[in-house]
Amino acid sequence: MVRRGSGADFLGGAHVFPGGGVDPSDGSPLATRVVRWDGDPEELPWRAAALRELAEEAGVVLTDRPVRVGGARGMGVFEAVAEDGAVFLAGRLEYLSNWVTPVGPPRRYDTRFFVTIVPDATTATSDGIEVFDAAWVSPERALRHADAGDWYVEFPTRRHLELLSGFGTAGEVVEHARSVTPKRVEPRLVIEEDGSWRVLFPGDAGFDKAPS
Repeated sequence: MVRRGSGADFLGGAHVFPGGGVDPSDGSPLATRVVRWDGDPEELPWRAAALRELAEEAGVVLTDRPVRVGGARGMGVFEAVAEDGAVFLAGRLEYLSNWVTPVGPPRRYDTRFFVTIVPDATTATSDGIEVFDAAWVSPERALRHADAGDWYVEFPTRRHLELLSGFGTAGEVVEHARSVTPKRVEPRLVIEEDGSWRVLFPGDAGFDKAPS
């Protein structure tokens, strides 16, 4: 996990999984060439973005041979991979879930969460620009940090940590992701009279009347 900079437009200061938006570079001819993916072509930009952001924010590069991206960003990440004659291994990502932020906030996000397994010796190094304090952490320890108030962990991240904590190994997580078809999760937001808010899911009282 990494900690977003306090000045970030979205989730400033929060501990999150590495990630970010799909950029034009993620659907470029170069990305198509250096991201090895044999599945649905429409998924390639999402997977390219996940691999690029993981390399940018945490220094974890999932390629068929060692590559140093050296602080590159955007298209520069794909260029670094191409220069070393390597390819990103998009097939190593397992699609776990799809969350869409509720109606209400000025920005809405359609987010896909992926899981994978990396070698035990893999180090994580934050970019020091967008994110900080990159660290390998068990779901249980991350939840303890959140419960103690040491970490700011927003609702979707917490729900995923709770899900991950139910598995004994990373392999079990990956097998779970392979065995399920991700469903689009669209929680709804309710603002109370005192200005507080609640996140509702299908089946919760008031969900059907909440803005959608």
